[in-house]
Amino acid sequence: MMSSHLRAIAVAAAFILCVIVPARADQVDDYVERQLRELHIPGLSLAVVRNGTIIKARGYGLANVEGNVPSTKDTVYEIGSMTKQFTATAVMMLVEEGKVSLDDKITKYFPVAPETWSRITIRHLLTHTSGIQNHVAVPDFPNLFQTNLTRDQLIELFFKLPLEFQPGETWAYDNTGYYLLGIIVEKASGKSFWQFLDERIFRPVGMTSTRNTDAQPIVTNRASGYEWVNDRFEHRPVLAPFIAFSAGAILSNVEDMARWDAALYTERLLKRSSLEQMWTPAKTNQDALASFDYGYGWFIDTYHGHRVVQHSGGTPGFSSIIYRFVGDQLTVIILTNHADRIVDQLAIDIAGMYVPALARPQGSLDPDPQTSLRLKEVLTGLLKGKHDPALFTPAMATFLSTATGKAFWKWFACHGALGSFTYSDREDAGNTHIFRYRLLLGENAYWFSVTTGEGGRIARVSFW
Repeated sequence: MMSSHLRAIAVAAAFILCVIVPARADQVDDYVERQLRELHIPGLSLAVVRNGTIIKARGYGLANVEGNVPSTKDTVYEIGSMTKQFTATAVMMLVEEGKVSLDDKITKYFPVAPETWSRITIRHLLTHTSGIQNHVAVPDFPNLFQTNLTRDQLIELFFKLPLEFQPGETWAYDNTGYYLLGIIVEKASGKSFWQFLDERIFRPVGMTSTRNTDAQPIVTNRASGYEWVNDRFEHRPVLAPFIAFSAGAILSNVEDMARWDAALYTERLLKRSSLEQMWTPAKTNQDALASFDYGYGWFIDTYHGHRVVQHSGGTPGFSSIIYRFVGDQLTVIILTNHADRIVDQLAIDIAGMYVPALARPQGSLDPDPQTSLRLKEVLTGLLKGKHDPALFTPAMATFLSTATGKAFWKWFACHGALGSFTYSDREDAGNTHIFRYRLLLGENAYWFSVTTGEGGRIARVSFW
């Protein structure tokens, strides 16, 4: 066996190699430009941050198609649900000040809420474990792009949404909960949500191009939003801040998001203990050992021992991602002006160009073809809106029955028919196993992972 001293030297040498191996500029550029063509993305801005310093920032394609305006590192995009990390930070600031408790019942702030909400806490809202139905995923919910509802009227509609599960029973992504958190920030701080973010986060961090998505003001370098329909780009509407609010109504650019990333390595905004609390996956009541990969405003995962803290965002005309490989102090930020595009795989592939240990395995031999066949059959069923609850953990089976669970698979099926399903790699930790695959949906490639637990039941399904 290698001595501890030699092992330490080997680890240090490996770390140095990871740090000093740079990606060739044209390697990243060629890859991004190819992805723009294949995914029909009009414009994209990218920042790669290492040890708190931007080592690459540039734009590709067009921020405005009809005006032939190129995307640059300064282009401003809607970042959608990446807003949630700022909302969660605002809540935790108020927690540190003693103005809010994570165990506060939300009826403290919404006293006329239905009785079914009486056991829901702020922690439940932060972790998407409240059981409140995600209004965005509810069929026939009023079209908020064409309505003149006041905020109070909207909240009354939220009150009418039935609980899909008891608080803490499972996890289901919930824009409604994060909308409510923004109102709680206002009530606890005595300031508007946007004033609080500007005074406490944006300005202190130096995020001078970051603001809400209000369409009325002239915003320098603002991108237009598009979608690829019938082999051409079509406009998509600007998302008014009233509609998405604290769940998804921030505008930003990659340099501002890089400043945000750098601040998260310090205690400038929150204590380290608060940040670690935000980056701890929520556990469910059904299984004390089971957790979903979400903390407070962030998804949390590992990739071959490398810790990942990340979140994507999407609005009618934009798709975005921030991937923070915190142990490597490497962050990839991608903002685009195309709706409903999964760009996670771009962030991971680019990270692998800078840190070889993060590169995806290529051409791996599948050690368990029978399991892969079974998982492909499960995926095929999910894309058709069908699943056998017995194959999943109780928490996962409950999630699949929620409006969010159903809407996610319906939306993903719209990307095209399932084509190839190719083994990539796996990780094992006790009774937990993570299987990763590269698959084709329609014309586009995606990365898919399945986590199984005791008895081989599926505990988590993720797209990378």
